[in-house]
Amino acid sequence: MADRLPRTPLNVALVPIGKLALVQGAKRVAILEYQPGVKLRSDGDRPLLTGMSWHRFVLPGTRVAVRWDHRAKTRLHFAYTRLRTPVVFAGTMVRYVYDPRIMTRDLAAIDVRADRSEEIVLITLRELGYLDEQGRALLPQAALLRNITERAEPGETSTSEVENAVRRLLARKLLTWEWGSLGAGGMLHFPVRDGETPVELLCYTPTLREVEHESLRAGGHGTDAGAHRVAGHLMRIGHLGKEASVEARAAYRYDHQRAGLAGPHELPRGYTYVREHERGI
Repeated sequence: MADRLPRTPLNVALVPIGKLALVQGAKRVAILEYQPGVKLRSDGDRPLLTGMSWHRFVLPGTRVAVRWDHRAKTRLHFAYTRLRTPVVFAGTMVRYVYDPRIMTRDLAAIDVRADRSEEIVLITLRELGYLDEQGRALLPQAALLRNITERAEPGETSTSEVENAVRRLLARKLLTWEWGSLGAGGMLHFPVRDGETPVELLCYTPTLREVEHESLRAGGHGTDAGAHRVAGHLMRIGHLGKEASVEARAAYRYDHQRAGLAGPHELPRGYTYVREHERGI
């Protein structure tokens, strides 16, 4: 789509899709607003839209469908699909269809009573662990301990405190043990694959519950996440015919080695790497 976009200012329509009603074969949607003056920037590794303002309910991980407005070639529609029933995902109210893996990485609040050592364990696990499609984060305990030690401030926590915190979290079922496997090159897989070496993993599963009607009547779109830290992550670009820059490859190699994560330290083909950064909503 970026190759077809004009370089002149665009009008971006924000279109929240609710319960779809069929009217003479067409989907009825409501226009939330139009945003004039949005421009395409295509001089970097990937195209970017500038001058756009996201609403507070568009949390990290919200799935956004983009399409042309066939009646106005300089207009794009950004559509969010409402959940039939809003949910609370790890302490944050979510009203629109989302990717639980991104929610776990970038937004999942610590919605349990935890002391500082337990909080460090949960944060490290969800930011560095292998993610499955349900948003569970999994990491070998040795890698967890190593990364907590490297990331902690001097005197913040000790290995024995972390090990005790893990035991408490397991006893309260806030963490569980699961089995994964290591394949060629030490690549971590979950669940276990035949013919690979089994490995025991600590597993963080985000809490998920439907929002009660009383909470909905209280109003609001949910938690306003404000400015927050986004963990380093992969971004698929192969389908755009693009390749990662030398800088992105080097950054991935450095961060992957430093974290001591399983698997090759080279950036996977078809992806680029976005380093850890601050983002506001």
